[in-house]
Amino acid sequence: MAQPTTKKEFKEWCLRKLGKPVIEINVDQDQVDDRVEEALSYYWDYHFDGAERTYFKHEIQYSYVQVSTAYLADPNDPAFKVGDVLREVSGSLAGQEEGSATATIAKIDASEGKLFFAKPTKGTFSESGYVTSDTFTAKLATGGNYPAASIVSRFQNSIELQYIDVPENIIGAVKVFELGSNITAGSGMFNVQYQFVLNNLHDIVNYNLAHFYMSMQNLQFMEELLVGMTPMRYNRHINRIMLDTKWDRLQVGQHIVVEAYKIVDPDVYQDVWKDRWLQNYASAKIKYQWGSNLTKFNGMSLPGNVQFNGEQILNDAREEIQRLEEDMITSYSLPVMDMIG
Repeated sequence: MAQPTTKKEFKEWCLRKLGKPVIEINVDQDQVDDRVEEALSYYWDYHFDGAERTYFKHEIQYSYVQVSTAYLADPNDPAFKVGDVLREVSGSLAGQEEGSATATIAKIDASEGKLFFAKPTKGTFSESGYVTSDTFTAKLATGGNYPAASIVSRFQNSIELQYIDVPENIIGAVKVFELGSNITAGSGMFNVQYQFVLNNLHDIVNYNLAHFYMSMQNLQFMEELLVGMTPMRYNRHINRIMLDTKWDRLQVGQHIVVEAYKIVDPDVYQDVWKDRWLQNYASAKIKYQWGSNLTKFNGMSLPGNVQFNGEQILNDAREEIQRLEEDMITSYSLPVMDMIG
């Protein structure tokens, strides 16, 4: 039969390799699923074709709190305006008290009742709180009766949380690219490379580029020495990248770019199911499960004085798994990078 291209076909391929349908494979379908997932997890962690380098981009967005659209229904007389100080208060009738959390409104989406801000200037807005604003307080001063707006929902951006979320398919993060200004930054005539070429145009045109190359390398070395890379912490089970930097220097709309590794998803790239090592390893895992199941019946005789020998199947599978894992490290894994310093 043709090579498998789906998980269902892959499971059947592994079972046929073990003898199905000539002999009965005493393994439940849920157990087969578990062993295939276990094999995939090992494949993603160690096989050089199991993961690929990628550049994960995260855009810093506004934080916001969402209130009822009734407060923004009248465009000529809204309760909240851009530039107002947004304040969280203790209750719907506490419109003029000092806010436990404050922020400056930078943008408003009246259709959804969202009040956007870069980050709180004080405290943190709660999910079930109430908010007022400068415009809101001014309305109260005229003698009107306006209950404070209850927060329907909220969203906290990376500046407020001081980390960025990464998707489940990211299994490793290597480094984060420079976030802000540095020695070689600048645009147009203020760019270092532009100024260097402008002042050394004759030498660059008429001679080799060794001097230019060495100068750029020296600038990069100075940048690494004086500024340094942004420290980064990552754990794949938390799915967050922590940046040890001054988050206040980041702005809404700025992008954080991280060099990372993501899994090669077989649901997207069906060719993964054709990988020879993965097929053999998943089959060995299922065989191990089969032997483990049969060891519960050791010594039991069947008609014709036939006896189960689950222990032999278990030992054979254990040897196959050990051999395949050794092959993975020696033949299918990328070499370990040297670290100096």
